[in-house]
Amino acid sequence: MQTDEHAASLWLDEPGKIDAFREVLAEAGFSDRTVAETIGLQDFASESPRDIPLLLYRTSQARPLDTLIRLFLIGTPVDADAVRQAVRPLAIDELVQAGLIEAAEGDLVGRLMLLPFQGLILAHDPPRRIESSPATDYVMGIGRSTLTLANSTIRRRSSLTLDLGTGCGLLALLAAPHSERVLAVDCNARAVHLATFNARLNRWSNVECREGDLFGPVAGDRFDLIVSNPPFVISPKRRYIYRDSGLHGDEITQKIVRQAPRFLREGGYCQILCNWAHLAGQAWEDRLAAWFADTGCDAWVMRSETFDAAAYAVKWIRHTEHDDAEQFSERLKQWLAYYEQEGIVAVSAGLITLRRRSGTTNWLRADDAPPRMLGPAGDSIELGFQLRDFLEGANDDRTLLNACLRCSPDLRLHQDAARADDGWQVVRCQLELSRGMAYTGEADPYIAAMLARCDGRRRLGDLLDELAVSLNQDCTAVASKCIPIVRRMVERGFLLPPE
Repeated sequence: MQTDEHAASLWLDEPGKIDAFREVLAEAGFSDRTVAETIGLQDFASESPRDIPLLLYRTSQARPLDTLIRLFLIGTPVDADAVRQAVRPLAIDELVQAGLIEAAEGDLVGRLMLLPFQGLILAHDPPRRIESSPATDYVMGIGRSTLTLANSTIRRRSSLTLDLGTGCGLLALLAAPHSERVLAVDCNARAVHLATFNARLNRWSNVECREGDLFGPVAGDRFDLIVSNPPFVISPKRRYIYRDSGLHGDEITQKIVRQAPRFLREGGYCQILCNWAHLAGQAWEDRLAAWFADTGCDAWVMRSETFDAAAYAVKWIRHTEHDDAEQFSERLKQWLAYYEQEGIVAVSAGLITLRRRSGTTNWLRADDAPPRMLGPAGDSIELGFQLRDFLEGANDDRTLLNACLRCSPDLRLHQDAARADDGWQVVRCQLELSRGMAYTGEADPYIAAMLARCDGRRRLGDLLDELAVSLNQDCTAVASKCIPIVRRMVERGFLLPPE
């Protein structure tokens, strides 16, 4: 494994220096709000080379904040005198020895990026490190998958939380406020050093980082919450620790699914942002069902997107090969040959959530995620488990008909109407959740009217009888048609069981 000795120091044996550096950043106003106001970008991670001239213009006042933005976000060389002024009382040599900055043709440039995010400051490798060398121990910043998992995390109180494959430590730090202790594990020694630095820089003393493979460093521990954004890309070989597991196919995801239950406390959750392979002639739902057998866990698989094998390969090769057309073409041949050999015809991305529930028959739900999430969705996912429990307990129609269901407070109804001879006629009713997992669904005006009467006090059977009378139809026939619709509405959170 390659290890950058300078970046590995990071004052980890000098906590006072980390405190002083944090004060330097705070004094300059290096936060997500002030940085966004200065450079005019909310999403710093989306910065591209085309933005640099504008960013340099917006940081041309030579204030300490401008200098720090140029060093640690833009990644451009900065005059040594300006750096000296910006980092006082620390000396330039101290930042060089710590691995935060380095000399560049008479000027200074940041060795690491410092990304302000939701009140945190996160150190990670700049993209140029992977662009200029193999950098197999590269530690990436905040990617789309990390943000998705962070937004989906169930954030109830936890006595012990595990971030498996922590990278720069973002998920561990976001778990710290609702956890008594957080263990962050990674097989990349460089990532462990950076995550430790980030925990100390952000003053989270309840986060401990350990080096090792999968659950090896936490043997004997039991967790209320496990979150994992592992190196899930299905690739022919391991070239980058952050991306490639080095295991066969999607074995890294299978391993976590099979091993995690042994490390969960009863009622604990494990959430994995991952990819899985579609094999020729086999439905992906059937293939994944075998992973969860005999785990003692209920499982919810939410698929977010699917790529055919070629499109998937192109997507990930572009992350590293960039403008080298010949090398890109050669890599693509290697990846497609590997997929053909393994019978992989497509790859899906999504979220797997497990809940430890022993001594009973466990359930599996596998479906597509909603088209979007509105704000944090962890509460919606935890509610989804409770709703599935309710449906499992009401698997006979009589029990469901006796239930007094209520509409979700987040349910919204949108109607489209067309001009008719006698006025406006409703032609489409769209149901939508306005928070969390923003599921949508169609409903005819009669079902919409029935939903409005679901107040948690009236039996579903009585409401369906009233609907049948209004339609001049047989009550039993209407109930038979509506019950599957109602079950789907409960599953999606449109309808809720009695409080």
